Amino acid sequence: MIDISTISVGLGIARSVYQALDFIRGIAGSAVIAAYFHHDGTRVHGSDKIEVELHRQKETEWWYLVKPLEDYVFVRVPAVESCAHEMAGHVTGEQVPDARYWRWVAPVLPGRIYGGEAVNLKVDFLVFGYKPKALIKHFSSK
Repeated sequence: MIDISTISVGLGIARSVYQALDFIRGIAGSAVIAAYFHHDGTRVHGSDKIEVELHRQKETEWWYLVKPLEDYVFVRVPAVESCAHEMAGHVTGEQVPDARYWRWVAPVLPGRIYGGEAVNLKVDFLVFGYKPKALIKHFSSK
């Protein structure tokens, strides 16, 4: 059975992300761009400026990376927020996770014991990019 509180939390997070992006879009110079991708990293619609690399570790584990674009930062959102948990990846040789690399996995069910690594969740996603300099300029005193 699906927990209704899990769904409402997921919808609340998605709604707040979209509201924040809508606000940013209204700021002069923020130059918001967006694209929609299949779970395998192929673009379906949107800006050609946004490129996603897929780094496959094994058949059930792959990581995404949005290729850097000068002056832009990126926000990624799974198309089905309620069933996706984001995990940050580790770059080989580094001790802490790197937020540029991520994957989505399904949340574990409460009261169950699982072993081993979580497998990827096949979920389409959106990537939004904006220029943070415009946002900083908007909020900075003159």
